[in-house]
Amino acid sequence: MEGSGVLDQVPAMLTVISRSMDVANSELAERLYAGLTASDDAYLVVVFEDTGMPIAANYDIGDW
Repeated sequence: MEGSGVLDQVPAMLTVISRSMDVANSELAERLYAGLTASDDAYLVVVFEDTGMPIAANYDIGDW
C-alpha cells in the first residue's frame, strides 16, 4: 500500500536514559543515533544538548 505523503513522516522526540550501571546515557544515545542513521529508512535525526542546542544531525542543519 502506498503511503499518504505527509502522514508517512511523524516527528518523534526521545530522551535517552540508561538503566544500566555499565552504560552511560551518552553511550546509549550514540548507539541509538548510529542505528537510526545507518538504517535504510530515511530517518532525519538531530541530536540536542540538554540546553536545546543542536550538536549533531545526519543532514545539514545550517548555522545555529
